Amino acid sequence: MIARSVGRGVDKALGGFYRRLKGRRGGLIANIALARKLAELFWRLMVHGISYVEQGLKKYEEKVAQTEQHLLQKLARKYNMVLQPKTA
Repeated sequence: MIARSVGRGVDKALGGFYRRLKGRRGGLIANIALARKLAELFWRLMVHGISYVEQGLKKYEEKVAQTEQHLLQKLARKYNMVLQPKTA
């Protein structure tokens, strides 16, 4: 239940994670994945005593875009292609 309510958060990174996964794999799997992510986060906080600071949805989306760009560059190198920025 917590994962579903956190997933509905509009401006939270965990909500963005839930919606991104829900679009690819469906709501049930996204709910399970977010519950696991929350459980791991809670465990790390309790065991190691680290404080958690929410970075926000914008920071999460920037990280996702950066990861996608890195994967595109890797694929381009694999197939001997060159990525060029789009000109206006």
